[in-house]
Amino acid sequence: MRKRDLLENRRRFDNNPPMPAVRSKLLACAQLMRLPNAFTAVADPLAGWFVVGGAERSWQLALLAGASACLYTSGVVFNDCFDYELDCRERPERPLPNGAISRPAGWTIAVSLMIAGLVLAACAGKSAFGIGVFLAAMIFFYNAWARRFAALRPLVLGSCRFASFLLGMRDAPPQLWWMPAVLGAYAGAITFLSRHEADNPGLQRTIKWLLLGIIVVDAALVAARGDWIGALIVLSLLVPALALGRFLAMT
Repeated sequence: MRKRDLLENRRRFDNNPPMPAVRSKLLACAQLMRLPNAFTAVADPLAGWFVVGGAERSWQLALLAGASACLYTSGVVFNDCFDYELDCRERPERPLPNGAISRPAGWTIAVSLMIAGLVLAACAGKSAFGIGVFLAAMIFFYNAWARRFAALRPLVLGSCRFASFLLGMRDAPPQLWWMPAVLGAYAGAITFLSRHEADNPGLQRTIKWLLLGIIVVDAALVAARGDWIGALIVLSLLVPALALGRFLAMT
């Protein structure tokens, strides 16, 4: 009887790893996805939503925000998967090089997040799905090829932010597209400045604040349309982003 109890306890232990190990794995996943940055991705369609006054279809807002967050984090994970060898040399503390998450698991997470983002966009409507497909294509294009070319990187990542903002605007007239274009130009400038951040701690801190500045730019664009309440709602995303950014890396 005692032997049977010991075997049963061992089986339960194997099937239920200790809580610290589970917590450590979740923390590694959050680090892999650069979770604080996800709030900058949520801010984009949220700002686009307020710019066009989308209150009549408010049920779509959570879908659009979720789609943008999933697609953004998929791109971050894809980036680490494609840059695995480079990160092993330059950033061994990241979850894939240090073994906290296996490389096959990283690919699985990236693909799953991209699929989830596309599904959420499809649930929000045809226009959102079309923009989501373009955004997903640009994200994969950047990570698989364009990131190797300094001239293309700002353009492609700027296009991604443009599409992320446009995701919230959906069927907005082209005369309003200057707003996502401003955000895209800002994101492109960040990408240009981040070329040498890996070996420059001071620049890494600057890039972190510039990334958080995306939320500020989104809020300013909403305020430019006269919606101060909407601008404050977008700006409030700085709170969780800053809180998580205290102990999770953003670059």
